[in-house]
Amino acid sequence: MGSDFYFPYSDSKFTAFSVDNNEGYQSAASIRIDVPNDNDPEGAYAGGIFRIDGAGRDLTEYDALTFWAKASQGVTIGELGFGEDFLENRFVATRTDISIGTNWSKYIVPIPDPSKLTQERGMLRYAAGTQGTGGAGYTLWIDELKFEKLGTIAQPRPSIVNGQDVTASSFTGVTTPVTDLMQTFNIASAGDVSVVAAPAYFEFNSSDTNVATVDASGIISVITSGTSEITATLGENDASGSITINSLGNFILAPTPTRSPANVISIFSDTYTNVPVDFYNGFWEPFQTTLSADFVVNGDNILNYTNFNFVGNQFANPTVDATEKSNLHLNMYIPGSVPAGLDFLISIVDFGPDQVDGGGDDTRQQVFFNSSDFTADTWATLEIPITLTQRNNIGLIIYETVNFSVLPNFYLDNIYFYGEPTSPTTAAATPSDAASNVISLYSDAYTDVAVDTFRTPWSSTPTVLTDEVVAGDNIKKYTSLGFAGIETISSTVDASAMTHLRIDTWSANYSSFAIKLVDLGADNTIGTPDDSEHEITISNPATGQWVSHDIPLTDFTGLLNTSNIGQYIIVAQPFESADVYIDNLYFRN
Repeated sequence: MGSDFYFPYSDSKFTAFSVDNNEGYQSAASIRIDVPNDNDPEGAYAGGIFRIDGAGRDLTEYDALTFWAKASQGVTIGELGFGEDFLENRFVATRTDISIGTNWSKYIVPIPDPSKLTQERGMLRYAAGTQGTGGAGYTLWIDELKFEKLGTIAQPRPSIVNGQDVTASSFTGVTTPVTDLMQTFNIASAGDVSVVAAPAYFEFNSSDTNVATVDASGIISVITSGTSEITATLGENDASGSITINSLGNFILAPTPTRSPANVISIFSDTYTNVPVDFYNGFWEPFQTTLSADFVVNGDNILNYTNFNFVGNQFANPTVDATEKSNLHLNMYIPGSVPAGLDFLISIVDFGPDQVDGGGDDTRQQVFFNSSDFTADTWATLEIPITLTQRNNIGLIIYETVNFSVLPNFYLDNIYFYGEPTSPTTAAATPSDAASNVISLYSDAYTDVAVDTFRTPWSSTPTVLTDEVVAGDNIKKYTSLGFAGIETISSTVDASAMTHLRIDTWSANYSSFAIKLVDLGADNTIGTPDDSEHEITISNPATGQWVSHDIPLTDFTGLLNTSNIGQYIIVAQPFESADVYIDNLYFRN
């Protein structure tokens, strides 16, 4: 096989494999796998691949991988197969949950389609844990490992989606894999044997490629609205099972989060880096019915729960310390219609100091939502203030319907904890525009022109202006900003040679920010007929961080002149309820 042929999985115990020179099947040596205890610090299971060097072997004349095996006790091995080479992994085939006893017995892994294996390097793959032994380790021996032409591999019966005819609603831009790919044979000595077969063994077909296509990897891409049936063949045999895609057309994604990553602990979002998550659907038996049919729309991953009754997102390794976070945010979408009488419960569970679910020191917060909180086919934004006294070991979020209400299907996105700072702790980025190209009203980076006032008497009464210093940088703070006037009437600004207005803003909670420019016209007098003005509104600016607004002056379409600018009016929403900090207010070209 070469000098370097064993490659363990990265999270397995690296030293599990060895050669036993005292044990073998009708021989003096065999492969020895020492499966570790589930609490072994070097790895909780044994797993890896055996790969040959060079171009690979031609296996087209064989029909099965065979080997003899026994274990130190009766065990069930999770996965045994071939075709994984840590390169393309194109033709992986795996038998799952193989029972192995304490006496040597022969085992067979049928090849789904030998004609595909012209240059195969992956000779064996395995994954063995302690799920059936109460966490106790054991030893597995393998001998006489080889590919054979048995001639008894018969009655091929390939299948996709477990042989079921499935109908799925979808949207334009969604990509989703064809799942549960199997090949089943009858083996004279062992009855029916099924292997999980890689997509490359199959040929996939779409009944209407204008609606949906399916590539060689079994990835379905929805193109437009309509209906298409996805089927497959393996060799000369039609696969049982099909997927009928009913595309409903365009899908509106959840709002893209704008909070600073520094203030977020993300569980599920493409906008942020997610913490390690144990599962998004634990399939808790025996009472859970919820299934997952997650999908991707134009690169955005969506959690899709079907046949729903309850489900959990667990992130216990490690747990989340949300001590500095004030809220849980998530976006939820109910397709079709919102059930009348919906009673939906979200529970946030802290595992306590022992960091174990159900360890006796857990605490939980429960928040209820009902039908009025949702609109069908629309993303709802759920903001949940965290009231847990103990929140430094949060490990689980549970979703469930209660009081006999029913919700068959919903989507989730952007699940994260966050805490918004109430004031900036860092300075705005230092501007890089050359001073010769700038007319500055307020910036430590430039020499400012004369400004009459940064808060006119006619500004909103609750709005208070103070000067602040953050990280050595001077900034203006407008507390409870409704509207505030800034004036250069005594010496108006000639911005006719400038192309942009720049202003940096920071707020913990504004939903919009607007700035109006007023030019005094040729008479250079406020309140006369030749004045002109225009206001620009920035909706949903990022909160909890400095935002640089670089606005082309051509966007101020109502501004007839820019040679005598004398007023700059800033406005925030929610009105008189947001504190706004500003810096680096200047014109540039």
